[in-house]
Amino acid sequence: MIIEYIVIYDYINGRINKFDFDSKTNILISDGNIVGKSSLMKSVYYNLGYSIKVWPENWCIDNMMFQLMVRNEEAKHSITRHKNLFYIDGNQEVLNEKEYSMWLQNFLNISIKIKKKKPKELSDVYSSEVLLPFYIDQDKSWSGYLFSKSSDSFGRYNSCVKDIFDIYFGISNNEILELEIEKSERKSELTTLIQKLEVIKKLGEDYPELKEPLKTEKFGLSEGSVNEYLNRINILTSSTMEINNKLLDNDIMIDELKIENLELEKMKKKYEKNIKDINHTCTLCNSKLTIEQSVRRFKIRNNLYEIVYIIEENKKKLIQFEEKRTALRSTKEEILAEQKYYEEQSKNYKLFTDIESYIEEQATQKSALSYLKMEGDIIKRKFSIDEVISGISKDIAKKKREIKKKRDAINQKYLYLINEYERYFKDIKLSDSKFYDFKEVTGSGIYGNKILLALYTLYANLINEFSNYKLPFAMDSFIKNEIAAEQGKQMFAFLEEYYLTLQSQTFFSIIEDNKKYLVKENYHFINLSKPILNELNAQNENLLNFFENVK
Repeated sequence: MIIEYIVIYDYINGRINKFDFDSKTNILISDGNIVGKSSLMKSVYYNLGYSIKVWPENWCIDNMMFQLMVRNEEAKHSITRHKNLFYIDGNQEVLNEKEYSMWLQNFLNISIKIKKKKPKELSDVYSSEVLLPFYIDQDKSWSGYLFSKSSDSFGRYNSCVKDIFDIYFGISNNEILELEIEKSERKSELTTLIQKLEVIKKLGEDYPELKEPLKTEKFGLSEGSVNEYLNRINILTSSTMEINNKLLDNDIMIDELKIENLELEKMKKKYEKNIKDINHTCTLCNSKLTIEQSVRRFKIRNNLYEIVYIIEENKKKLIQFEEKRTALRSTKEEILAEQKYYEEQSKNYKLFTDIESYIEEQATQKSALSYLKMEGDIIKRKFSIDEVISGISKDIAKKKREIKKKRDAINQKYLYLINEYERYFKDIKLSDSKFYDFKEVTGSGIYGNKILLALYTLYANLINEFSNYKLPFAMDSFIKNEIAAEQGKQMFAFLEEYYLTLQSQTFFSIIEDNKKYLVKENYHFINLSKPILNELNAQNENLLNFFENVK
């Protein structure tokens, strides 16, 4: 998503202004502090739906209307905000905060649901949560907590920050949970069908064996019974094929586990020999093990224990797969026996010599065949559900593998950037900050600010690289008080190297004195002077047209 401009209209004090933005790096700059840089940046994200709690003095948003022009790929819309109402493309849609959040997610082609604290169920989120990874507020984000205290609204959720990052990284378990729910529903349906099948089989036992009457010229007998038999034989044949496939998959797993255990046994013997060699060496020299030998022995034994554990776990799995194979073979034999019976019955003909016996036989067969048809329909449905459950199980396993692979890649990049940032700053320690640890960051003053700057930049880089969703990043100034020139130079150089180079649209604020630390020239500077809103006059009254459709 790209923000093209914002128009801010203070209708009480009769002031208005429009600010245009570049699709890359935008620097809000002024001669000094308390000019309006934070007011402008907060207004942009407030207009996007972020819950801003702390505003600069004399910036009264209840007296104002805001309008953004945003685009996402080919889609382009104006978003106007007046207090807690949002107007999309003028007066075409008037939305409250919750409705607007759903509109924003639809615009971004994303769907975010995370767990609330009470009740602990998945819930739709507000815009603050949608924008969580992208906005660093001057007043709330630098208080010592990484993301988690940036908005008061985050407190309503169980683990808001982690869940939001999971969704943006594409490693959320929500899809797996939905698949698990669907699988559970299918299994429940399967249980009901099996119960119905047992009832129908019991009712069917009251009827004699079905025999297909011969077609005779005298009576012109129907072939319906034969068709029912053939239909049942087809179902049983499909069942046999399905079981054969399961047996094949099962046998493959058994072979793989046996081969793996053979290799592990070889490794086990090797490690056992190494340990004996060390013990033997120590016995010969009649001396205590050296530290080096002790460490070596520990590593070998540690590996040995791990190998033994895997071997034992594989043996347990082998038992399970072999039991499954026995059960599948038993089921297959039952199906083949039933299939043989119906094949023989379909060839068994009886010639009726009188109409009474024919009618009686037809009535008996008609009732019995209705049970046979019901049973066949249920078996068909059962096979269909079995296939669906099998497919869902494969999707779950595949999704888990994908999530693990991506999580490992993200974590590896996290560790790489931690090391790189520590080498850059030299005087801060980041290795204590674990991946996805959004608790309070220890360290006060400029030291704490450096750590937060590094971590906010780190997560921005991870989102930039691993997320499919591209939203504007904004970082309101990390400097509130005076700092040494050398510290400022180092921090702004870091920012320029690792934050202002993000591929997404970015916003940052700076005072003129610190501009000298930015050596690159490809920035869009938005020069601000106090007040940032101009008096409404003949030169700018055309800006009122942006709000003419809003009522």
